[in-house]
This record gives sequence, structure tokens and C-alpha cells, in this order.
Amino acid sequence: MQQIPELVETGVYTTYKVEKQLTVTALLKELNLESKFFGILVNGKKADKNTIIKATDEVIILPNIAGGA
Repeated sequence: MQQIPELVETGVYTTYKVEKQLTVTALLKELNLESKFFGILVNGKKADKNTIIKATDEVIILPNIAGGA
């Protein structure tokens, strides 16, 4: 699995594929991102923490963005 340590600091999302089947919760834990809040898309559709990700799925992790006027 592609590691994305710059995600938290830069706010840049990364698209990648997982190597094994797992849930969104397990993926965030594996990436050490479980204490953060992110939007997760699996194959272009919003996923929740219980969504199962298969090796053939495309996953996009979007960080929450704070700010405004």
C-alpha cells in the first residue's frame, strides 16, 4: 500500500490501491490516520468506516479543510 505521510500536513489527497481486503477503519489505522477526520471515497463513492475495501478498489482519502473568513 502506498504510504501518504504528507497527507495530514499538506492537505493533498492521494489515490491508491490497497494490497488486501480491509475496512476503512482498518485502513486509517494502518496509515496511522485513525485519530483524524477524513472523507473517504471508494470507487468514486462516499464510504463510511465500515465499508470494505477490496484490492481491486480505488481509494481516495480527503482531509478535512478548516478555514474561512
